[in-house]
This record gives sequence, structure tokens and C-alpha cells, in this order.
Amino acid sequence: MTQPASHWAPNAAVAVIALIVLDLMEKNKFGFTMIELLIAVTIMLIFSGIGLPYYNKHSQEIELKKEANKLVSVIELAKKKAMSSDLYQSCDSFSGYQVYINASNYLLRFGCSDVYQNMQTYNFPSYISVTLGTGSFIFKPLGIGTIISISPIRLKSSLLNQCLEISITTNGIMEPGNSLINCP
Repeated sequence: MTQPASHWAPNAAVAVIALIVLDLMEKNKFGFTMIELLIAVTIMLIFSGIGLPYYNKHSQEIELKKEANKLVSVIELAKKKAMSSDLYQSCDSFSGYQVYINASNYLLRFGCSDVYQNMQTYNFPSYISVTLGTGSFIFKPLGIGTIISISPIRLKSSLLNQCLEISITTNGIMEPGNSLINCP
């Protein structure tokens, strides 16, 4: 059974172009012909046009995961400082440490006599915000107690229009998710 002419026509066109390129290469052994340069540039443009958007998306995903890990690290720092009763400044009635999370930033706070003062403010990049889980974590001294008023925390990248969720177990262990989720 023979195949229709439309099936072999593209293959024939490719073969003709290949013969022309080979003929031009044989005539010009000391350099590149214009058609060879055009083909090489076209192939590079196609690959860069396809690869660049994926690279940008991947770098934004990495940035979102980095911010989630940074938030978890600050919360873990507050927990460790409270458990060891590491005082930020002298205090007669140490209350512990608090991490207060807003939509655009989070604060590490030191508590003395149940009054918490800011130690450090961490700002999210302008395209990352907290859409779920604003509130506070309070870690009491020597591990006496933990007050968690939020669970889970969801960070949203407006550039990706996707979220990363940080899960919080009942005993206070936090873990950022491995994959991004669609968010409203």
C-alpha cells in the first residue's frame, strides 16, 4: 500500500533543504554560509523562547519556598529562645517570645511581664503575601506552654498566582509544603 503524496512531501522538502545545505557547506569549507548562520540563530531563538518562561516560573517558585523556609526558621528561633530562656534584654518577669504574622510581614517579639516588644521585623517581597494564617505564636519560657492561634499558614505569590502552605502539627512542628497549590 502506497502512502499519499502529502505524507512524503514534508520529508522530501527536508531532504532537498539538507542537500542544499550540504552542497553549500562543500563549496565553502573555510567558514559558515549565511543559511547555516540563520538556521543556528533560529534554533537558538526557539530554545530560548521556550526555556525563558519556564526559568522565570521556576525561580519564582524557589523564591516562594525560600520565604516559607525563612518564616519557619524565625518561628523555630523564637521557640528555641523561649525554651532556653534566652533574654533579649534584662527582665524580671520573662513572658517568652512571640512571632506575629501579618499579610505583608512578620515580627519577632520579646515578652516581659506579658508585654511584647518588637525585636525584628521581616518583610515579604511585594508579590508575596499571607492569605491564610495571620495571627501569633507565643512560646512560653522553658517550654511551659505554647499558644498557637493560627493553623495552617498559606503564602501566596501574586506573580505565579499559586500558594505554598506551611502545615503546623498539634505539638508545634512546622513544615512547608513541597508543592505549590492553586489558591483563590
